[in-house]
Amino acid sequence: MEHGEVGTQRQSWFEAQCRERGLALTIQRRAVFEELDGRRDHPTADQIYEALKRRLAGLSRTTIYRVLETLVEAGFARRVHHPDAVARFDPMTERHHHMVCDRCGSVHDVADASLPALSLPPVVAAGFSVRDYSISFTGLCPDCQPS
Repeated sequence: MEHGEVGTQRQSWFEAQCRERGLALTIQRRAVFEELDGRRDHPTADQIYEALKRRLAGLSRTTIYRVLETLVEAGFARRVHHPDAVARFDPMTERHHHMVCDRCGSVHDVADASLPALSLPPVVAAGFSVRDYSISFTGLCPDCQPS
């Protein structure tokens, strides 16, 4: 299946889920979801705004932040905790982990079947109701490593 077909299927799924949940299908929500879903760089709200501002007249950063917050609350996206304190967003909502470059700040998904199955150590879980967890590995991405 081609990437465009997958994107179209995901967009159709998103629209059906919004209708099912009674969420308005605004042009902005569709555009932000499509932009986010088509990226794997865990973009910031500002990066999504920059990508969409020419396409959507009158679009504001505030709208992007509100739409992203709605997507996170509805379970269509996740907020990725990032050491640079800038919120980043990820369309992959199932548990997965990340590698973060210390130099350029890029975020990459970690695809390792053993990581999502990790259990919490008893000392972490004692007295704390854990809803979810995420592991971030830090280091240098291939582009930032010395040659």
